[in-house]
Amino acid sequence: MNKERILSLIVLMILISFTLVGYVGFEKDDNFSERAKIALRDSGNKLLLSLGDSTSLIMPVIELDENTFELSFQNKLRIEPASLVSILGQSLVDSNLPQSYIVEIIEMGSGEVAYSYEVKSDSEKSIVPCIGRNLPLDSYKVKIHFMGERTILTIDKEYSLLPLVFIGFVGFGLLYWKKGKDKASKVGMSSFSKIGNYRFYPEENKLVKGNNTIELTAKECELLRIFSEKPNQIIKRDLLIKEVWEDNGVFVGRSLDTFISKIRKKFQDDDSITIVTVHGVGYKLDIS
Repeated sequence: MNKERILSLIVLMILISFTLVGYVGFEKDDNFSERAKIALRDSGNKLLLSLGDSTSLIMPVIELDENTFELSFQNKLRIEPASLVSILGQSLVDSNLPQSYIVEIIEMGSGEVAYSYEVKSDSEKSIVPCIGRNLPLDSYKVKIHFMGERTILTIDKEYSLLPLVFIGFVGFGLLYWKKGKDKASKVGMSSFSKIGNYRFYPEENKLVKGNNTIELTAKECELLRIFSEKPNQIIKRDLLIKEVWEDNGVFVGRSLDTFISKIRKKFQDDDSITIVTVHGVGYKLDIS
């Protein structure tokens, strides 16, 4: 694909982007409160199940203000920060809730904060201290405060086809770009390892299945390299964190769980591949 054609496509996509600006906006998310309460109850249920408790009640979620919610439990429990961070984070992702928030674990009796952490949309800037220090059996409540605007993307219905037109042009441009890239890749062959029906190229940060190429970030690639070297074996969280983030006792955010979730999606077309969560221990790349 010559430079003139690439330049023409870029100019065209920029013009369409400016056209869309007038018809795309944000409005207040009116269902935020309901979705937040559902996500907290879901995380509370999973937290109790991870402790082997399938009978005690989760108390009604309290909305302290429009951005702050409180979750409490009928009985005393032990809280493992690692499990709480992972479970709560996944529930919020599944409910499409903001990924910037502060969590406080409060002792019911004293009202003191027993543990807290902060998660930001840029996971590298999150702060999750002392993740390996478990809280003793006690009565706790979990308070979460969401940060940022509670808005959702909206598009003027009269111009609802414009995004499809834009996506079509982008796809057209990417198709030509991919063809050029595929031709270039045939010049030299890199080493790869097999993962199910996929070929994993660690030096090129990519997965290949048939004619489809899936790009990987540096950390996704590093995690997948570790899994590919030990298929069907449990790999401890601490090892993954140390190898990929060089952690020194403070786990920076939900990075590990977030990247594991992203890797799972890349294998969603192959039922023979599963990344299994072993609660409280780590993960396993299960290849049947």
